[in-house]
Amino acid sequence: MTVQPIKNLNIFVHTVHLSTLKLSAGNPISDIELFQSQLNEYPERALLLADSDDYIILNHYPDKQYLDYLMDIGIGTGNILIPTTQGESLSDSILKDITFLKKLIEATNKLVLHPYISTQAEAEIASTINASVNGSPPDLTTKVNSKCYLPSLLHELALPMPAYEIATSVTVVETARQLIDKYEKIVILGNQTYGGLAVWPITQEEELNAFELEVSKCNQNEQFLVEKKYDVLCSPNIQYQIDLDSIQELGVADQILDDKLKYHGNTYPLSTTQLDKIRLDSYRIGENLQSQGYRGLLGIDLIETTGGEVFVVDINGRANASTFGLNVIRKLFPDFSPHVKILTHLNVGKKVTFTELTEILGRENLFNRQTGQGILPYNTGFLQWGKFSAIVIADTQQEANRLYHLL
Repeated sequence: MTVQPIKNLNIFVHTVHLSTLKLSAGNPISDIELFQSQLNEYPERALLLADSDDYIILNHYPDKQYLDYLMDIGIGTGNILIPTTQGESLSDSILKDITFLKKLIEATNKLVLHPYISTQAEAEIASTINASVNGSPPDLTTKVNSKCYLPSLLHELALPMPAYEIATSVTVVETARQLIDKYEKIVILGNQTYGGLAVWPITQEEELNAFELEVSKCNQNEQFLVEKKYDVLCSPNIQYQIDLDSIQELGVADQILDDKLKYHGNTYPLSTTQLDKIRLDSYRIGENLQSQGYRGLLGIDLIETTGGEVFVVDINGRANASTFGLNVIRKLFPDFSPHVKILTHLNVGKKVTFTELTEILGRENLFNRQTGQGILPYNTGFLQWGKFSAIVIADTQQEANRLYHLL
């Protein structure tokens, strides 16, 4: 008699809670209530990671037309669970009354919890339902996501590091002035950053004066990383899934950054000339973190300078913004690499439904499996504020550009 192995039952809980971001106090969010409302929509992104037999926990049920569209093209799942109580975050809501997960708790499958970022809340959920976590111990996750940890890691591995200084809120302005005198252009990073928040490119006195005003609101022990700003050819992001005995590359794409270094998405094919070095250096980081007990998704940002240097500039111990698009491409195109643009926070200009969005874009321009091309919208919960994200997929650069200009 053959004994069938126990199948993993994957559960996605993509809480993005303000307290876990630990942003610099010097980079306040202008409308905190609006930002918190928008955070409640981020868990829906995990639909792009889920297979049809997986489960996903959300704050509320997604737009039915959107979910039907995703599932028609082979993305997402209809196994959606909603907490019976409301808490400060999705994970907090789950912990308040975890009995709504009774169906999963009683499952004979091996439960695997997939968080956006591994915090104590997700560890408590996993412990309660007897699941493993596709993530690291919370303390290690916090360490990895610290910008001021990166230099010591690169030194340990003898990898190149941009010229930098670590400063506190008391010393950061003077440190910045010294580096401006030396390099002319610098970047100041809060110890925790998110999508361009807590990142200050400084090239002139007015920008430093504005930063000095913001940093005056910080506590004296808050840390900052002050780096030389290089002329950059491209800014690749490479992602890995790290398990106990394996490190799997999930994809690599160029980042789209504006002049303030705010993230707007990714694009592929790559423009780097040093992909082998990017893979080698980033893999060594993955090996080191794996040896420390790191597990789960890991994103590594690099820059290739116009002078031919390659630097690791950030490590993200969580799902990255591009994780969702890269997973869709890997799933839909296992043997082919199309032209891709992953674009975040696109502005429709008004509140619309998903159906109305498809009419604005043109139904013929939506991605479908038959042509293998088109625009695949996501983050559709943001349509209530007139925003969404999208993956542009095309056979040629010309078609990718045409679709891009529709957005």
